[in-house]
Amino acid sequence: MKSKNNFKYRSLGMLVSLLLLSACVSTEPKVSDIEERVTAYWDTLLSGDLAGAYEFLSPGYRSSVSSMDYQRSILMKQVQWTSAKYVKSDCTETTCTVEISLGYRVAGAVPGVKSFTGSQNVDESWINIDGMWYLVP
Repeated sequence: MKSKNNFKYRSLGMLVSLLLLSACVSTEPKVSDIEERVTAYWDTLLSGDLAGAYEFLSPGYRSSVSSMDYQRSILMKQVQWTSAKYVKSDCTETTCTVEISLGYRVAGAVPGVKSFTGSQNVDESWINIDGMWYLVP
């Protein structure tokens, strides 16, 4: 009878230990999750798949801006993005500020110059909804 009680207490102790350890697990997102999503968005946008890029935008944004309006706004910009590279992110469980290094080209920005190219780091806001990251324009 004594060994059965010891077994019960050891089992109970292990269960409590596992529960305590699981409470210590961080709920912050993995950097690789947000980096993959950001990279996928920019790869999609740079490939010219504007309808696909639209799907990366937050549901709130998509509820107020149609896919056609979004595509039109991208096509009407004087600035053309030429490259995008994830730099870093600062995330909580539901929000993320992501720094991206964007390469760009501006056509006819200066008289006598056909186009101007450059790069600049920009911050983007991303939000996690039901386990999926979305860009908040």
